[in-house]
Amino acid sequence: MPHDRRTAPCFYVALAALATLAAGTASAGGRPDDTSRNWFGEVSGGWAFPQSDASDLLDDDFIVSGGATFWPSTRKYGINLQAGYASFDLTDKAIADVNRLILLDPNNSGSVDGGDVETWHVTANVIWSPNSRDNGLYLTGGIGAYHLKGTVTQTQLLYFPPFCDPWYWWWCVPGGFGTGAVVRGSDSTTEFGYNFGVGWGWQLNEGVFFVEARYHFVNTDTEDMKYVPLQFGFRW
Repeated sequence: MPHDRRTAPCFYVALAALATLAAGTASAGGRPDDTSRNWFGEVSGGWAFPQSDASDLLDDDFIVSGGATFWPSTRKYGINLQAGYASFDLTDKAIADVNRLILLDPNNSGSVDGGDVETWHVTANVIWSPNSRDNGLYLTGGIGAYHLKGTVTQTQLLYFPPFCDPWYWWWCVPGGFGTGAVVRGSDSTTEFGYNFGVGWGWQLNEGVFFVEARYHFVNTDTEDMKYVPLQFGFRW
């Protein structure tokens, strides 16, 4: 798997296609075509691309999110509340850097061969579209809280005890030895961040199918965390 994420070609190709759609028409989107309600739920998922210095340390990985949007039919804008989760594997370079630091520290020993960074976010965004049509372009931006947790692991030979699952008629799996990841170290922090992005919606039954790209910036005491998810979702 390649580990140079500075260009993130798949993301930029997809973003260029989204921009082409936006340039082709001035119609708006994002809000389901339902004038009887102001609140709408949403779910989405996709792929997240670390940016800047984070691209040297983290691989592209998945993201899932969900939330609710308050958007009166008489307004061109609404308020989007969202909670999301993303997980990024450490790159080979990041693992090598950690092992180098372990060798330089007389109070540490051993090595690591894996790890990840998990992010949980809760954001409040303004979502705006040029007019009241349900198909087309919309813009979004806002602030939120981001919980980051980094973990480094080492693969070791472990003993797994027998297990019987009561939800599957007490089907039992015999225990034994096998390889598994042992946590060698972890750290976490909760920080302030902001995001902004662009999306495109298509009316689908009673809701809107959308594709959306957002830039997330998380301010930390060491390296700032920056990533751009490209997500596909449904708002109803």
